[in-house]
Amino acid sequence: MKENEFKLDLKDRRILYELDSNCRQSSSQIGKKVSLSPEVVNYRIKKLEQERIITQYQVALDLDKLGIIQFKILLSFQHMNSESMNKIIRELEKNKSVKWIVSCNGSWDLMIALEAESISEINSLKTEVLSAFENYIDRKAISVCASGFVYNRDYLIDKKNYNRTRVLVSGAKKEKLDRVDLEILKKLAENARKPIVDIANQLKTSARVVNYRIRQLIKEKIITGFRIAINYEKLGIKFYKTFFYLDNPKQERINKLAEYFASNKNVIHNLHVVGNWDFEPEFEVYSEQEFNRILNEMKDKFSDIIKNIDIVTISKEHKFVYL
Repeated sequence: MKENEFKLDLKDRRILYELDSNCRQSSSQIGKKVSLSPEVVNYRIKKLEQERIITQYQVALDLDKLGIIQFKILLSFQHMNSESMNKIIRELEKNKSVKWIVSCNGSWDLMIALEAESISEINSLKTEVLSAFENYIDRKAISVCASGFVYNRDYLIDKKNYNRTRVLVSGAKKEKLDRVDLEILKKLAENARKPIVDIANQLKTSARVVNYRIRQLIKEKIITGFRIAINYEKLGIKFYKTFFYLDNPKQERINKLAEYFASNKNVIHNLHVVGNWDFEPEFEVYSEQEFNRILNEMKDKFSDIIKNIDIVTISKEHKFVYL
């Protein structure tokens, strides 16, 4: 174990797993599942927060039902120094359409995720981002999310879960939401574990109204889950983002590969995209050896359709926001 790593016992891992499955569970509800008192669960959660093991409580939303198109710009650079890079990133952070900016090692140097409401807006935002880097760009690519999923972190307790999927992009039509619904979603995006009473006070409405609205948003599958973000470095976890290029596969084989991603306990996100590549699965593993074993297994099972795989590791996250 490295010097800055935090040692989790089984109870901590089970608490993290429960929070990742649904971070709006109460300490009492979690306690019943992990055989601890609510007081002990609350104490352990507070410690995980203080140690920055849990870095964020997140809400998973079906972006299609909000009328949002998610897309990503990937860049590799030439003649770029760190001062110039940091200056441009600081400017991009101010752009409200930019939701995620990360520096990478591997096939790409920088990834930028943005949200738009139309193809024309995607084109406009793409031009705006690329122009910010002037002559520094060596290679560039863009991918538009066609469908997306987030999965429970089953590897935390080595559990085989057949109901681990939450939808991020479904292909569904946009739902009509009023101002209160949108404000509730924004508050949950800031902190998905925020108490209903606090949300109600901030929106100047009643807890009963907020509770009802959240239940309806879940029922209508606009909210598809509540989860956590974790500190990879402190837990000794390696995060890999991959890009799978497929070679003229039949739909049946595409479906089988997507099912395989969904069933693998180390895959925590997967996007099916329109772009240079086809899939963007993300992996959390405890070692490079474990990651290589998983990749080799996938290549063996789907050697007929996998043409190539690009891999990046995240070195620094500059911005990450919802809505």
